[in-house]
Amino acid sequence: MAYHSENGQEFLGLRSRSNGCHQVIYDSALGQRILFDIKDPKANLRAIDEALREGVESRNVLAGLLKALNRRNIDFEYPS
Repeated sequence: MAYHSENGQEFLGLRSRSNGCHQVIYDSALGQRILFDIKDPKANLRAIDEALREGVESRNVLAGLLKALNRRNIDFEYPS
C-alpha cells in the first residue's frame, strides 16, 4: 500500500518487516521522513489502508494520518 498526495509532495506507505510487524512511512518532499511502528502485528490491514487513504487526502497529510489511525484504534509508536 502506497499513496502520494494530490500535489505529489507527500507519501504514505505501509511495509512489512521481517519480524512480521508493520510500519507506516510518511515522507515529504521537504526531506521529512517518519516511521511509525504498528504495535499489533495482527492489525487489520484493511483498516490501515483506509487510514492511509484518508490521511493522504487530508489537507495536512501527517495530521490526517494520525487522526485516521486513532479513529480506527490502530495503536502505533512514535519514533524516538
